[in-house]
Amino acid sequence: MKHDFNHKAETFDSPKNIFLANLVCQAVEKQLDLLSDKEILDFGGGTGLLTLPLAKQAKFVTLVDISEKMLEQARLKAEQQDIKNIQFLEQDLLVNPLEQQFDLIVVSRVLHHMPDIDATLAMFNRHLKENGQLFIADFVKTEQNHYGFDLGKLEDKLSHFGFSDLKSKILFGAEGLFHGHYVELFLTATQKSLAH
Repeated sequence: MKHDFNHKAETFDSPKNIFLANLVCQAVEKQLDLLSDKEILDFGGGTGLLTLPLAKQAKFVTLVDISEKMLEQARLKAEQQDIKNIQFLEQDLLVNPLEQQFDLIVVSRVLHHMPDIDATLAMFNRHLKENGQLFIADFVKTEQNHYGFDLGKLEDKLSHFGFSDLKSKILFGAEGLFHGHYVELFLTATQKSLAH
């Protein structure tokens, strides 16, 4: 997987990927009153398409990715835009978790790549502060598109792993969006339950 994304790094910022990242960013902003006091983890943040606009408003953003080439692109863009409140980490959090916890975790079009969804959701819970929020943007599973998620099942899983106050909505649907098929991009917003 790492090799795949290193290979894609220089061409990753296509108009489509930029458009989808902006959609997700706007949707996250709409759900939050303010970002200025938030410390955010962008999990699998790649070339920083979501990290950079969020960092302009947030207190601090940590971009974690397993692809050093993706991170190189993100670093370069941060320098060009003079954005200083970003930490770039090449790390697999499932193997090597962070010590710190965050107010907010964003996971945009990454979860369907994860081999173990259960372990990933448990890891997100560990990395969130009490009442911290998790935003997952990904594709809806259909007969044509097997890479996405059944929203009901994903919400059940999230509940099981200590998340509550779940809200999902479809942000966008288009032909040819993913592997040439019509697919829909959803955003699920949820909060770490206090009971856990």
